[in-house]
Amino acid sequence: MREFFLNSGIYFEENVPLKKLTTFGTGGPARYVVQPKDEREISAVLTYLKQNDVPYFCLGGGSNVLASDDGFSGVVIVVGRFMSQIFFENGLLVAQAGAKACQVAHFACINGLSGAEFLAGIPACMGGAAYMNAGCFDREMSDVVAGVKAADENGEKEFGHARCGFAYRKSAFQSNGMIVTRVLLALKPEEPEKIRAAMKEILEKKKLTQPLEYPSAGSVFKRPEGYFAGTLIEQCGLKGFAVGGACVSEKHAGFIVNKGGATCADVEALIRAIQDTVFQATGVELEPEVRVIK
Repeated sequence: MREFFLNSGIYFEENVPLKKLTTFGTGGPARYVVQPKDEREISAVLTYLKQNDVPYFCLGGGSNVLASDDGFSGVVIVVGRFMSQIFFENGLLVAQAGAKACQVAHFACINGLSGAEFLAGIPACMGGAAYMNAGCFDREMSDVVAGVKAADENGEKEFGHARCGFAYRKSAFQSNGMIVTRVLLALKPEEPEKIRAAMKEILEKKKLTQPLEYPSAGSVFKRPEGYFAGTLIEQCGLKGFAVGGACVSEKHAGFIVNKGGATCADVEALIRAIQDTVFQATGVELEPEVRVIK
């Protein structure tokens, strides 16, 4: 495998601690981490990995992810800094998958385009945001995405909005095996001052309501129909409940934070404890939205 990466010229590293690549800060070493520079390199990597039956996992900003303490024996494909350009094309704002959501929000603001303000509050890269149909404060990616480009071993394809299969925290890319390469946004003209004010309000609300002072993977559970996960957890008296270094946030019960030295095992045990307690008290089954690398 090492020879393939060397001969192809694709940037790679060996035995990289996954805790350095995730916002929660857990995880043992990944055998290989590759960072493609474009969709052609993504296709080349996927072709090799599938032909040789090598397990792989795609990672962007590392939010919404929990990495195993044992690490990952395969290849982690990081779509990040080499694919992070933001530009205009055919009247749409185009963000490569490695561009940070907050950077896209600021780029749109500078150019007097409204609709992407909520992205300022999402700690993810655009590929992951599209993959998860991420959102906050009653807005989500499907509200502004005109289309998505994604690649597999057969090359890059474009998906119009209808073919993206967006639903609550879901998209077609969770099941079609393709890696998002670009996200196309349809935004509306607005005065930059008004956009900036809306972004400031979102960031202030986030600071007041979310535990930004500790590492976390963002909101841990999907919203149960008719309920809010954080409210159910709080009503069960679980704020501050901890397993090892993993703790239910005192500020927002929907978050699990790393108070220091938390392991993946700590977080998984805490998730199970929360699920069991909430189910026994309310009959509601909480479904995690975090993805696990193992």
